[in-house]
Amino acid sequence: MPRRAYIDPSVPSASSDGIGSASLATRRGVQGINLAPVECSKVPSGSSIRRLLASESLQDLYSIEEELQNVEANQCKVIAGRCQQTGSPVVIKKRSKRFAPGGEHIWRSVLERMINLDAHSHVLGLRMVCEDEGHYYIIMERCSGGELFDFLSTETDVPERECKRIMREILEAVTHIHEQGIIHRDIKPENIMFHDTSNDPVTPGGKKSIKLIDFDTCQEYEPTTPKAKHVVGTMGYIAPEALKGDYSPASDLWSVGVILYILMTGDMPFDMDSVIEETREADTQVGSSNMEQLYDALSHVAIDFDCEPWPLFPQARDLCQGLLSFNPGNRTPSARHALNHPWLSAEFEL
Repeated sequence: MPRRAYIDPSVPSASSDGIGSASLATRRGVQGINLAPVECSKVPSGSSIRRLLASESLQDLYSIEEELQNVEANQCKVIAGRCQQTGSPVVIKKRSKRFAPGGEHIWRSVLERMINLDAHSHVLGLRMVCEDEGHYYIIMERCSGGELFDFLSTETDVPERECKRIMREILEAVTHIHEQGIIHRDIKPENIMFHDTSNDPVTPGGKKSIKLIDFDTCQEYEPTTPKAKHVVGTMGYIAPEALKGDYSPASDLWSVGVILYILMTGDMPFDMDSVIEETREADTQVGSSNMEQLYDALSHVAIDFDCEPWPLFPQARDLCQGLLSFNPGNRTPSARHALNHPWLSAEFEL
């Protein structure tokens, strides 16, 4: 059901802006490229990948309940399990060491960086990473509230205060990883989970807290970082410059802008379905004709900021326009800067 933004009449607001619920059309079929994400975050500083001894197996540490996902192309399985010691539910990602010939050492280096990433309430917690001769096992806390994708697909009436909270928590997560030198490169509704904290005594009133997940595509970033040789991410959320190999914090912000546009209107900011369909199995090498075609398509897109409900919400529109500026140099400078935008920083009664 198409939906538009609305102001919750029961909540006094410091601004005239509001935001509504969303209906996300068939985006599930849009395939990612070169990705098989890994969730991560909270372990003590100095932790490292644990090598399983020949005499032990993963089942000595975690029981296996059911297979949740099997991505053969990335030689990866996602499994629900429980800690043998505490009984707490976890998700285990089992990944072959042969998933990226010649590139495993780079991925391993980034993974070790992610193991020691400071804990954050909106980045999915990582319990442990183990390895044996043939596989990595990434053990994460299990989220109980579903994907943002499903929320966008089913919810029809979401008050301004809730949608602002969602955007704040997404941007808080992105700020956290960016300020520790990491970029995500595949931010999309499927990689944002809700975690039900209704039974958490430290969460007043109970809510579904946002968790940013799936860090297989993450990369250490510095201004001198070389261009990527292959495009990674999910079509429809990849920033224009990333199609030319120029990944940066700004390219993550573009992806956040796409999500904000969907939250406001229920639609993608541009119609690239035909292009995406043609490039599902395309060459993702930077400089290939397919990637150049996608870049050219985006360069000619005129995002509609006059459609409903944008005229009713000028502050939200201003934030989204800043995030979706085609030129990364004109984009919102940082995730922290976006958090300070008047639409998100205005105080209002919950």
